[in-house]
Amino acid sequence: MKPFILYALIALIAFPHPAWGGAQDHPDSLQNRRNSLVALPYAFYTPETKVAFGAGSIYSFRSADSAPDARPSNVRAAVTYTVRNQIILALLPELYFKNERYYFTGYFGYYKYPDKFWGIGGDAPDSAEEDYEPVYFKLQSNLQKRVLSGLYVGIRYQYEYIRLRKTEESGVLRGGTVPGAPSGSASGLGIILNHDTRDHLYRPSSGFYNQAFALVFRKALGSDYTFTVLSVDLRRYFSIFGSHVLAFQTYDSFISGSPPFQMLNMFGSSYWMRGFYFGRYRDKHMITCQAEYRLPVWWRFGAVGFAGLGDVSDRVETFRMNHFKYCFGAGVRFMFDAQEKINARVDVGYGNGGNAGIYVLVLAAI
Repeated sequence: MKPFILYALIALIAFPHPAWGGAQDHPDSLQNRRNSLVALPYAFYTPETKVAFGAGSIYSFRSADSAPDARPSNVRAAVTYTVRNQIILALLPELYFKNERYYFTGYFGYYKYPDKFWGIGGDAPDSAEEDYEPVYFKLQSNLQKRVLSGLYVGIRYQYEYIRLRKTEESGVLRGGTVPGAPSGSASGLGIILNHDTRDHLYRPSSGFYNQAFALVFRKALGSDYTFTVLSVDLRRYFSIFGSHVLAFQTYDSFISGSPPFQMLNMFGSSYWMRGFYFGRYRDKHMITCQAEYRLPVWWRFGAVGFAGLGDVSDRVETFRMNHFKYCFGAGVRFMFDAQEKINARVDVGYGNGGNAGIYVLVLAAI
């Protein structure tokens, strides 16, 4: 518990810096409202990484011709190292053009990431756990156009390459029977629909955020695997009274064909089903839903309570409510950038079956 307390404190002591020197001298200027650069010599903790630390930044900005209250573009970058000898490099642009008529998001990541594998299916036993070390690269980009107020439609491209550097001598990943081992790439193209009426990008209190996409991975696109993905992420925010907020989300994904094991739907994470190790359960189909209640406490501090339900399955028709796994927990929030309402968070989640997780991260879960 002591390392968690130490790194929780480090993660919460984040400090904003002016984007440009001029903004420092004129705190009420239009330029200051347009640009924000938050530098984060950060640390965090999750069940998958244990203690992790690195350097990163979030640069939020608005174009010169945009309204002062327009949704800001932002670019996030991070370099992370963990005590499990994991290395993560990530770049995440989120850009708005032409007064939000066009919208681009991307994710570019490199991982050297020792991890765990329990097999495939919602009943994979604890005894099946094995260690492996992959190196993989992920590229994902979305270009969307606004067709109605808050509604964007566009195209998505995704590419992933994975190579297993180490596997257990007696593990199933070394046997070559699991798709994706020992190496391979997946390349897919599809459509994406994004419906976003949130009142704020980082700390919404009302509105919707709904996203759906369909991707096809085929050899003609340079993929070693042939499969199709359909995914939906539906969220709704309610301002109950004052600054109290109730948030709901369902994240569901369905795959047909033969994907690599690393691209199966994976249960648990710091964003849904908190309390389960990310990848503890994985399969072609996944259904999850969660709710979170947020309330102010004092100054920039807030608190949350959350609960979730979900499961994975190889066939849609085999989902059963009495087999669904559940989680619940609570957390605290600290708003270290009041201008853009960016939060650091500490969550403690518990899942049935003796699972538990502590999460010390930046930005909200839902």
